[in-house]
Amino acid sequence: MSCPAIETGSHPSSARVYRPRRPAKTLLHQITRENLETYLADSDPGEDFSSHVPLHVEAAFREYLKCGLLCHGFARAYCAGCGHDFLVAFSCKGRDICPSCSTRRMVETAAHMVDNVLPRVQFRQWVLSVPKRVRWHMNTKPEVVSGLLGVFLRALETTVRQCSPGAPAGSRFGAVVFVHRFGSYLNSHIHYHVLVTDGVFSAGKDGEAEFHPALDLDDEVFLSVQQKMRKRGLRWLHRHGHLDDMAVHTMDSADHAGGWSVNASVTIPDWDRHGLERLVRYCARPPRSELES
Repeated sequence: MSCPAIETGSHPSSARVYRPRRPAKTLLHQITRENLETYLADSDPGEDFSSHVPLHVEAAFREYLKCGLLCHGFARAYCAGCGHDFLVAFSCKGRDICPSCSTRRMVETAAHMVDNVLPRVQFRQWVLSVPKRVRWHMNTKPEVVSGLLGVFLRALETTVRQCSPGAPAGSRFGAVVFVHRFGSYLNSHIHYHVLVTDGVFSAGKDGEAEFHPALDLDDEVFLSVQQKMRKRGLRWLHRHGHLDDMAVHTMDSADHAGGWSVNASVTIPDWDRHGLERLVRYCARPPRSELES
């Protein structure tokens, strides 16, 4: 096989050499290894397990501290042609905590979605944020995350179908959902990024899907979806016992949107597959970046 370590071009300056990661030099790794034990000790209340760090969280942190370090295991890559070899440290393959593994998963997800899943139609990114009072329920009750997502998707599909001329009543849209649990400052902020086809599909001739592009998706339409989400979301939360009558009345009578926010200003045309891949990467991005100290 050809050597994976060095790629030789037409000029010696074009050669690229494999350079391993240096996770121990990053600021996140340094902060984690210096403060993990103190953090775990301070969060251990004895017999009160309500504020105890879950075991899977502790395990994820400890695996992250081993990621990319040769002392915790490695594989040897060897080229039979040139005799060059080098060592590749094992990865933790964790989620969220490890920036390197999360970034690799982000890139693989985006490439797979664009190459094998997403059809060649225009896509729009819909972003939904909810009031802080609702985020508390989402942090502690997974059923609220999935329940409100279902309400949002139904509102989106109805709206997109109504804006698609010639679309029959049973036509459906395509959507990929990314649930973000973090904000710009690594704060707890659960919200949704939904990649939606700018139109709907129906059964066409010979069993093939026929696409009906959506027209006139403007600020007025976005505002109507936001209002639908506010009304239907509060009704769902009340019906399932997460908010009482007083809470629903207070949140429904609040000024402006009452904390419900819908943004759909980003679109990718059907010909821009590179732009679509960048958008999927943005939606699938990890919460932390890896910076060297």
